[in-house]
Amino acid sequence: MNNKKIAIITENKSDLSELLQKAIPGTRIIKPEHLTLVDLDAFDAIAVLGGTQEKPLMLQPRSRASIEAQIKRGKKVFIEYCSAVGLSYYGPPTPTRFDRLVFCGEDGGEFGLSQGDLLDDQCNTALRSYPSAHPEYRPVLQYIRKDAHRRIPVSPELYEDSTYRALWLENNDRLMVCTIRLCNFVKARFSPLTKWKGLADYIVSWLYDERVTISGFIEDAYSTRAFAGEDSFEARLRESIQQGVSWFREAGLLIDEGREGIMEGIATEIYPDGKQRVLTDVRNDCTGEVSMAYFMHYLLTGDPNSKLVSDRLISVCFDVLQEKEEARLKGMLRWSGWQWGICYQDDAARVLIPQLLKCLYTGSDDYLAECTDALHFLVSTTGTDGTRIGRTNNMYLTEAEIRRLASEPGNFPSGHYNGYYLASLLLGYQLTGIELFKETAVKGMRTIMDAYPNTRREHSETQEMCRLILPLAWLYWVTNDDEHKEWLYRVTKDLQRVRHSSGAYLEWDTGYQANRSVKNDTEECSLLTNNGDPIADFLYSVNWLPIGFMQAYFVTGDDYFMELWRDLAKFMISAQLRSGNKQLHGGWARAFDVELMEVFGLPKDTGWGPWVIESGWTVAEIVSGLAMGAMSERLKPFYSCRVVE
Repeated sequence: MNNKKIAIITENKSDLSELLQKAIPGTRIIKPEHLTLVDLDAFDAIAVLGGTQEKPLMLQPRSRASIEAQIKRGKKVFIEYCSAVGLSYYGPPTPTRFDRLVFCGEDGGEFGLSQGDLLDDQCNTALRSYPSAHPEYRPVLQYIRKDAHRRIPVSPELYEDSTYRALWLENNDRLMVCTIRLCNFVKARFSPLTKWKGLADYIVSWLYDERVTISGFIEDAYSTRAFAGEDSFEARLRESIQQGVSWFREAGLLIDEGREGIMEGIATEIYPDGKQRVLTDVRNDCTGEVSMAYFMHYLLTGDPNSKLVSDRLISVCFDVLQEKEEARLKGMLRWSGWQWGICYQDDAARVLIPQLLKCLYTGSDDYLAECTDALHFLVSTTGTDGTRIGRTNNMYLTEAEIRRLASEPGNFPSGHYNGYYLASLLLGYQLTGIELFKETAVKGMRTIMDAYPNTRREHSETQEMCRLILPLAWLYWVTNDDEHKEWLYRVTKDLQRVRHSSGAYLEWDTGYQANRSVKNDTEECSLLTNNGDPIADFLYSVNWLPIGFMQAYFVTGDDYFMELWRDLAKFMISAQLRSGNKQLHGGWARAFDVELMEVFGLPKDTGWGPWVIESGWTVAEIVSGLAMGAMSERLKPFYSCRVVE
């Protein structure tokens, strides 16, 4: 490497400035206000990094003139997130939350970059350039709004809208302009990180005029760990369960040690400084599911504090969020502190199932009466076909409306909305012997399976299959009917069509029929862009399978389900996030590329994008399913007969 000197003009340190200092000894940091005091002729190249602040850097006229003079002399200059330089000037910063970047360069091969590669810059901000003449303009990164997972075809039409430029070369390739806050790309978890590392090397090698590898100095914001030959599955399983349970507290989500519930989770928005938004609402489903995770941890380890936290959490659900006074609504489980009068039956079920499992495994009847009231309320608002509409709102739930709902078909054969509800009825029947619960569940499951595989899909066909394993297992447990057993095996075997060699199950949607399919371009959306993409969804699909497969094993005694659980568990353990960031360590984020083993996926969902980490739906469900497997021979005897005969 030549002994060149690089001047970095910036207000604060950043990932990029620190990497440059490590890789290139002749690097000097200069504050913008000191720029006129420094002789820039003494440096071989210049990098102006404005992305350390929310407001783009605006160089004072004299300082800008000194930079422009260096450009005219043929010196290479990299300009990041500055209000004006070279031939362009820009409008105010705009968010990039739902946009993606495509690599357009023709010379990225040695850096692991190919034309058409898609990159995400999370919840970033960018400067949109005003149109101007750029006869020598050469694009490197361009913002797009196209639906694909990793790559798209590159065509001249892609470059026509100059307001969507992100990184380009001009002035005979002596000036590189970047309109996004790129300098903290590691902290902000730009993805896929392998591509951003390559891009960092590309930029610095261009600036230095020689091949430079700064990516070797990068300490990743998180990592995953695949199984190595010497790893013990049992030891890794225990470690994963412990890290998952610890995450609830370490991430700062557990409120007053569970007395006031738990927050929903970590939101998908990662800002340019690396901070991530928190979902602070206390929801009944998340609170109930985390109660289950702590209870399973207690059964596995004997930790009395885990039992205490579990009991506190479930108390919030039944002692605070359950309607007990108004007769027509008695038993209704409120969805959250935010939507007080809303009841989603599948979310309510994920309060009921944890407590009913507690009763099953301990012989206790704690909150069994409250569970029974909740199930009676749900049944009273269920259609004649055993399915319930997506949700009810107390504002409109008059006596007449309740009678109407119960007198006509729900016409909602959806595993997403009704699968776990019907499962809770089946488990409730096993504990109470109330025939109405069994009759409604059997009717509802038949309605769903009559429609299968063309059920009312919400995000994907994969999601529907994953959601059906648990209720089908418990249906067979309750009825011992060979047809119901065949349903369980049919869906399980259909699911194997989307199994990946990693042990994960990929998103798939035959005919792209799902309500939230990206093809339908709704506000909430699937991660799926094209069938066959190597993407797993830890929020809506694979997260349900550890419990589903293990409960199917308990019911059938078939080692086939144990083998499926074990393969999936190895994947879950491998994909668990490891980080010095407590918001991440021990969790699983929604979108996971199973080949890159990295969090990466379509960022279009308005609320639950690639980086969301749900306390209930994701972490608690996975931890509980892993713990059930760790205690499989201990729990299996509970399924040999009904508790209530």
